[in-house]
Amino acid sequence: MTYDDACALLDDDHNEVARLFQQYKAAHTPNEQLLLARRICRELQVHMRIEEEIFYPAFARAARNDELVQEGEREHQEARALVERIEQAPTDARLMLELEDAVLHHVNDEREKMFPQARKTQGLDLAQLAQQLETRKSELTAGHPA
Repeated sequence: MTYDDACALLDDDHNEVARLFQQYKAAHTPNEQLLLARRICRELQVHMRIEEEIFYPAFARAARNDELVQEGEREHQEARALVERIEQAPTDARLMLELEDAVLHHVNDEREKMFPQARKTQGLDLAQLAQQLETRKSELTAGHPA
């Protein structure tokens, strides 16, 4: 899929992970949970990398708002710590719920604070960023089909 808005691409990632969390909660077997937990963790790891490598630096430069970027990075650190724990216990429903809560909080922060500011910021080419994000995402997911 081709995007002309980096925020839309990132938000589609958010929606996909939210959908996967719902599937995880509805899974009937530990094997289903295991596969979904692995996919959620992989999706989040790719998403966090493209935000940190491409979107956050561009946003910080153009919007001159390091505070929102630092908040996003702190939330990523929290999510990464939970992902590491889940990789050791992928069928731990309590850990998955904790990760879901952390991710949903982060998503709301970006939707309510960062994305609206990004869309208003002059000098932030969201179409070009979308292309860069798509390219990097493809590189990171090569060899790891969904």
